[in-house]
Amino acid sequence: MSKRDTYTITVSRSDDWWALTVSGPGLKRAYHSQVKRLEQAEEMARDLVATMLDVDVSEIDAEFDLTVADEEVATELEATLLTRLAARLVKQRAAEATQATVADLARRGYVHRDIGYLLGMSHQAVGKLLNEAEKETSAAADEADTRSPAPSSLADMFDQHLVTPAVEALLKSWLLNAAEGDPMDRKLNRLRVLGELLRHRSRRRLTDA
Repeated sequence: MSKRDTYTITVSRSDDWWALTVSGPGLKRAYHSQVKRLEQAEEMARDLVATMLDVDVSEIDAEFDLTVADEEVATELEATLLTRLAARLVKQRAAEATQATVADLARRGYVHRDIGYLLGMSHQAVGKLLNEAEKETSAAADEADTRSPAPSSLADMFDQHLVTPAVEALLKSWLLNAAEGDPMDRKLNRLRVLGELLRHRSRRRLTDA
């Protein structure tokens, strides 16, 4: 699969507007535009690139990395995003460990109230976790003959609910690369994407429960 082009959107405040500077493949120079809200930046940049390349906007199949021109703000954002992602990862791992322990204690004959007492949670919560575990086991058995292809990306892993040590290791690797090697625009964009993946997975777990 060919690598997608990447355009950089550098933003800075200009009175009540956000000034955009867009650069990337095929552009002879950096181009400028402005938007009222940051959520409009990618759409505006995509339109600008299409205009400069003289193609329809639907033909622009590219990544758009956004960063803040103020380096102090960009560094602060990076630190906060890393902290929030780390917290989500810890919370995710704690939830998985709790469910595994609840299931193990139930298999050993512990009643719900005793499990809840030992783990500091209500017996209703214990029952809910056991029901979720049973659903997941049943779903895994039903899909045994129709498994999806091996995931090729972090997004595929989250979409397929593959919460394994490999996922955790890959996530940590991405965070490490973002912290040490990436330019600031790639760094912030990567952290935002990872945050969305984690939030998306959490919402799906709540919906499926």
